[in-house]
Amino acid sequence: PSSLQTSEFDSSDEEPVEDEQTPIQISWLPLSRVNCSQFLGLCALPGCKFKNVRRNIQKDTEELKSYGIQDIFVFCTRGELSKYRVPNLLDLYHQYGIITHHHPIPDGGTPDIASCCEIMEELAICLKNNRKTLIHCYGGLGRSCLVAACLLLYLSDAVSPQQAMDSLRDLRGSGAIQTIK
Repeated sequence: PSSLQTSEFDSSDEEPVEDEQTPIQISWLPLSRVNCSQFLGLCALPGCKFKNVRRNIQKDTEELKSYGIQDIFVFCTRGELSKYRVPNLLDLYHQYGIITHHHPIPDGGTPDIASCCEIMEELAICLKNNRKTLIHCYGGLGRSCLVAACLLLYLSDAVSPQQAMDSLRDLRGSGAIQTIK
């Protein structure tokens, strides 16, 4: 009986927990107001297993591929990918034929100017070439929304910073564009 009691209170991370079966939630940002016929996809980290989130990395990646995603920009650091139990996510994208653009930005942070310019140029090329493109960080609110807002500004002089932020908050909710800097 005492060994039964011990296992009853085992809080090991290795317990089998059923993965979420819900489809991955992608928000599609229309880029028509910045003279681009494409949409930019934003989502939370596919395959994430952290706290109450239990995504299935294989199913999420298959789903992204079925949506026709061709390029994915990942803003999580390698440390975050390990923390959220998707250390091989970048390799998995590659195995599915998805071009991966890894631009690690620390959680709550912002890219430096050179990195931001590089990200903007790569995104613009993907969109110009009509490639179905998705961006994500951990929650799909902070770094991803910041980069998407920067893209709106990069693609058009007619969009103000406030309009760009409002567009992302309308799309992803009031928590969009969270940085600590």
